[in-house]
Amino acid sequence: MAESTNSRPLGMLERVLLDREKINHWGTITSVLLLTSEEELIHDHLRKALSLLPKRFPLLRMRINESGSQPYFEEMENPETVDFRVLDEITADEWEKGFEKETDGPLFNTNIGPLWRVRLLKESVHEGKYNYALLFTFQHAICDALSVFQLQQKLVEFLAALHHSEEFEVESLPLRPPLESLLSNRAEPSTAEKVLISSFFALQRAKTFFMKPNNLYLSVYPPVVNSNPSVSKKTCLLGRSFSEEDTKLLLKNCKANKCTVHGAITASTHQAIARILCTKKHDLHTPVCIDSIYTVSLRKDCQPKVETFEFGAYVTASALSILVPLAYPDDKVGFWEFARTCTREVHGQLDSGKHLDLLKLYYCSGSKAYCNLHNYENNEGRRSQIITITNCGALQTSQGGECPFKFAGMYFGLRGERLGHVFGNNILTVDGKLYWAVEYFPHVTTKEQAEDFITLSMQILKDVCAQ
Repeated sequence: MAESTNSRPLGMLERVLLDREKINHWGTITSVLLLTSEEELIHDHLRKALSLLPKRFPLLRMRINESGSQPYFEEMENPETVDFRVLDEITADEWEKGFEKETDGPLFNTNIGPLWRVRLLKESVHEGKYNYALLFTFQHAICDALSVFQLQQKLVEFLAALHHSEEFEVESLPLRPPLESLLSNRAEPSTAEKVLISSFFALQRAKTFFMKPNNLYLSVYPPVVNSNPSVSKKTCLLGRSFSEEDTKLLLKNCKANKCTVHGAITASTHQAIARILCTKKHDLHTPVCIDSIYTVSLRKDCQPKVETFEFGAYVTASALSILVPLAYPDDKVGFWEFARTCTREVHGQLDSGKHLDLLKLYYCSGSKAYCNLHNYENNEGRRSQIITITNCGALQTSQGGECPFKFAGMYFGLRGERLGHVFGNNILTVDGKLYWAVEYFPHVTTKEQAEDFITLSMQILKDVCAQ
């Protein structure tokens, strides 16, 4: 294994993600990797492959030392430690249940490490094929969703080599410096920005003493806990996917209508919320203004550029407040015009650098103060944003024909029952097929409401792409 630095300070984003977990349990990311194979998975091979991952990715070897004035990553005493268990009581077909169990599990002991764990569900067999589900949970400070996907692909690569008894070496990637060090001071606010941002933060903090955010969805569909205080507070996930044909049609129509896939998804999710609201609140004024958040990968903003295969947290978020026209279901022209509007809005923020405003807010406020901003004792009003969208884009598995384990899906979600959105949309397109997961919280909204939302969002896209 190549030599690499074994410690470094946490950056501001990493400190925020660490404090989120401590303050409101919103600092872990759990991903489900689905695999299918005609051959049975050898558990010893899996354990060996997992033990090789820390050799490849240095952040998997870390704990967080908070003994000094600033927390820093420090290599564990046993850096190749892997927290791995088999959950025989849950089958791969019940991976959504496994996700709930895992996200409802204990927080990480960050002082000792490791900052990640893996659970294997019991395999299921259909038509002579084995189906497997692996649950990966990470302290969000060490990775983003794209990192998780790349790590999982590296695991499958290791499994294939071990299955074929191939010899190979694992080279460690370098331990990158904190994100802000790679952004060429773009995340550091100017003097004028410091004054504006500090004033904005002080105003927001003052508002928390008197009112909660006004969430339009929850004003129409009140939180479940209001009528049922005993309902469980946890993070749940619904997994759906487009067929390869539907995904191809979506890509084709987005190109023809001069918008991005992200713009089309933004349009469909916002229209779905607007239609759902109008079914209960008939006097809702149109167009409806809907608040949302989307995440932004910062890998291309970094100097030097951070490649897709590198492991770490290279992500931020930006807010949208969009007027949503209540187009008729068969109004394809109106939909694509709205999708172009969504695309322009996002591109405008990226071009202007507005997507870096959140990092600047972290810089001015400090991680703990920011994480406490909306830390209500009983926060069922949530944030003003109804939905979030994390779209990892189009990815490839690079699995050759000789690989015995075939990719069958990846879904991921962030623990957010203490404070979050109403519906989180986590999307990626792998080998030409789109996978879509929706986070929801049973004490905030019902499973039926979440199902209605994702079904309608996907159906809107299918309808406007239909030949």
